[in-house]
Amino acid sequence: MVAVLLLLVAGFAAFAGLSWWRGAQPETPAFAQPRPTVPNADLLPDPNAGFFTDRGFLFRKRHFFVATGCPPVRITDYPSLDVRRREQPVRVARVGLRSWWWFEEGFHRESAGYRDDAVRQLVRDQERREQARRDRARVMSEVDATLRKRAEG
Repeated sequence: MVAVLLLLVAGFAAFAGLSWWRGAQPETPAFAQPRPTVPNADLLPDPNAGFFTDRGFLFRKRHFFVATGCPPVRITDYPSLDVRRREQPVRVARVGLRSWWWFEEGFHRESAGYRDDAVRQLVRDQERREQARRDRARVMSEVDATLRKRAEG
């Protein structure tokens, strides 16, 4: 009986030790190495930004955020952020002067110290400019097609 109890305690200690060892900070990808930052008023999309999940101590699920110039940052309130980002920009991480925002389906970085309302306005402005660019390209394509038809006919 004592041998079984000792075996169970040793098994639990090995399990906890392995879990503790795996619970260390995840490896930082090359794109996420911190970089020098200068204040910049631009709000830029970050295609490298995202979340990943791993197992920490006693194999509990942990959420991390990683982005360009942002090493893995543990996120403790991921479900709350996921809900709020659908309505308003939420700051996910800050490293030095840089902040990363999650809004709707995209991640953005800035180093000007914006608040959530400013980030929303900048994102909407970028969307309007992109739509205008697509509209101009479509109109120019239609004009070119019309001119070609006239030249041929």
